[in-house]
Amino acid sequence: MDKKPHRILGYDFARGLAIIGMVLVNFKEVMVKGSDGVLFQLVELLSGKASALFVVLAGVGMTLMYQSAKAKNDVNKMKQLKLTILKRAAFLFVVGLSYYSVWPADILHYYGLYLSIGVLFLSVSRKWLLIISSFLITSYSALMLFYNYETGWDWKTLEYTDFFTVTGFLRNLFLNGFHPVLPWIAFLITGIWVGRINFNDNTKRKRITVISLLVFVAFQSVSILSIKSLGQLSPTGAIKIEYLFGTMPMPPMFFYMITASGLAVFVISTSIYFCNKLSHTIFVKQMISTGQLALSNYLFHVIFGMLSIELFFGKLEHAFSIEFVIVYAIVFSALMVIFSHLWCKRFKKGPLESLMRKITS
Repeated sequence: MDKKPHRILGYDFARGLAIIGMVLVNFKEVMVKGSDGVLFQLVELLSGKASALFVVLAGVGMTLMYQSAKAKNDVNKMKQLKLTILKRAAFLFVVGLSYYSVWPADILHYYGLYLSIGVLFLSVSRKWLLIISSFLITSYSALMLFYNYETGWDWKTLEYTDFFTVTGFLRNLFLNGFHPVLPWIAFLITGIWVGRINFNDNTKRKRITVISLLVFVAFQSVSILSIKSLGQLSPTGAIKIEYLFGTMPMPPMFFYMITASGLAVFVISTSIYFCNKLSHTIFVKQMISTGQLALSNYLFHVIFGMLSIELFFGKLEHAFSIEFVIVYAIVFSALMVIFSHLWCKRFKKGPLESLMRKITS
């Protein structure tokens, strides 16, 4: 039995996990008042990790499409594929910016730019993909030692004050926005690398799973120990120490990028194994459907998930307890999963996915 379909299903399953993770993190970021308590800290651990997985999977998807065209040895098809990716990138860029006033933390317009740049790396060797990704991560971290990352930010309101100026827009897009191209493009490049791994080879899959988990645990541990020990040696420099060694996505420094990349690869590898074993179960089928509607579900969690709360309660930002937000995120995610599964039984593509294909075909 050909296992290639299972591999693709595993990617969709991982994409479903990424969307649910983003729902939980984004709801917490917008709705929760205060930042204390164990529950808040647990959710905080996911910050930037789910969205990183989402971007890595974008690189995987690009690679699978390109490898399929390349296998046919058709130069025109490969050129057409790259053009299609660029059209979809433009579509996502415009869609993401169109509701910026509603959701300033949007990832879709960044995502569109990642895809357009990622086209340049589709034929780069796996060795160079890792070298380039590592170089981008380390270079950005080094740059942030001299650059004022807070430029343009009003941290009290979490607003980017000069976003609607040319300079501010480009700075936000490339250097210090919610998901800046530098260094986030490294996640997409990592995904292109992952997309070329033969996960049907159990030995290789197990090795990738173990290595990626070890990378995550090792660098997460070094981060925690460094912040704790150096913070004790220099209490006055605690903020700078956390800035340099922290694993939070803002700023996206070295330890965040490495731990998020390691965790993303681990989740992908584990998801593929999980789907190979349990693809017949209703839970796996529902999660796969959720991943197949990833773009639509991302838009829905903002338009319906957040705005419905504001309409019902008359308030949204920093107005609810962490307990309420977690329960709401779970309920919304469950409804999203059910909707996705029912939709996929009748239609091949999600609403936004279908619109994108229609416009860019």
